[in-house]
Amino acid sequence: MIELVKSPVTFIDDGHRYLLGDKELKGVTSSLIRLAFPDKYKDVDPEVLANAARKGKELHTAIEFFDEFGGDPAEATDDRITAYARIKEENHLTTIANEYLVSDEQNYASSIDIVMVNAGNEICLVDTKTTYYLDLSSTGLQLSIYRRFFEMQNPGLKVAHIYALWLPNRDHSIAQLHELSVVSDEVIDSLIQADLAGQAFDITKAYGSLPARIGEVENEIVRIETEMKVWKERQEELKQGLYKLMEEHDVKSFTGGKIKLTRVLPTTSESIDSKRLREEQPEIYAKYTKKTQRSGSLKITILNS
Repeated sequence: MIELVKSPVTFIDDGHRYLLGDKELKGVTSSLIRLAFPDKYKDVDPEVLANAARKGKELHTAIEFFDEFGGDPAEATDDRITAYARIKEENHLTTIANEYLVSDEQNYASSIDIVMVNAGNEICLVDTKTTYYLDLSSTGLQLSIYRRFFEMQNPGLKVAHIYALWLPNRDHSIAQLHELSVVSDEVIDSLIQADLAGQAFDITKAYGSLPARIGEVENEIVRIETEMKVWKERQEELKQGLYKLMEEHDVKSFTGGKIKLTRVLPTTSESIDSKRLREEQPEIYAKYTKKTQRSGSLKITILNS
């Protein structure tokens, strides 16, 4: 078992304060992340934010209880715990600490939601999010800072992976574990310097100067693509089950109230090996090749998911 160094910082839950002796330190999210992403919650109702914070705290408590005492996740009253257990099992992750407090012991302190190890005994830092969509950029920066403080506090240990664990309040079935890219020390240094000097910080130093509109829709695209993947897999699972059932009862067609099912029997198809034809018979290939003009399109690749 990996033993982690305990921080000398004391966390006071009332007022969410961090104390190093008589000195009060800043929380990472309330200072550095807020400076980097000042408009993140500008259009969100304060009551909605307070409710989300309450639910997030409840989930953290439930996760810590589950990690400490175990139990059958299928019997959990919170479906997100069931999803959490599934994700841990699928990724061969083991929890070694919950709410692990880290600090630079100068200006900042925060608690890492979960410290885990994978099957290779590599250390993984995990931050849980319950929001409507998952903000990969701010979470990546947050965990990169945690990673830095973790390694400062534990000189003999290195963090191999940082993950955002998305457990949305509205639908646990789309819960996902996203590995994030680590933000460089140079960017973190610039952010800290700006915060201590009371200056603004240009987040494009970390993520590039994307046009504003692309930045606005990025998280929504990730959310939609993630949900589409989950529901497509679920649809395919249902179709395979129905096909097997119809095959067992030798039913070729079924018409219900809303859908019609038709069992398409296995067939053998033929196709031309165009690559081989082009190589071995280039003249014939050229004679029968048809050119079609296609409109431009956008290919979207979801990173670290």
